[in-house]
Amino acid sequence: MSEAGMEEQESLYERLGGAYGIAGAVDVLTERLFENDTANQNPVTAEFHEEHDPAGFKYLVTAWTIEHAGGPEVYPGRDMEAAHDELAVSELEFDVVRTEIKATLYHVGVPEQEVRELMNIIDMFRDEVVADKYRDESWTAP
Repeated sequence: MSEAGMEEQESLYERLGGAYGIAGAVDVLTERLFENDTANQNPVTAEFHEEHDPAGFKYLVTAWTIEHAGGPEVYPGRDMEAAHDELAVSELEFDVVRTEIKATLYHVGVPEQEVRELMNIIDMFRDEVVADKYRDESWTAP
């Protein structure tokens, strides 16, 4: 086997540019989410955005992404269900955030394969983020 074939494939974390690459994308994403009218139609989300500095949100999302993309375990926050329980996130709101994540990844130049991989990770948390009263059991990832 060739030396190249024996090398381990880089983790998604590494292919996204490590902590700096992920932090840069999250910086753009946070701005998009805090300004997204549809995401802010949820009064609890709008209140969160008004009362909290985006810096803390950026930190948590960056740390969560680093960890779930195969980087070091650095996320200090609550699990996704606990973190989103009070927000009463609907399927539509999840999809709006999902769309913003994907658009941000393309905007900052993330290659298609890495976009797909990260979106698969995001989709794995749909059931933990969407409130039970809004859950559509027939939904499947695109």
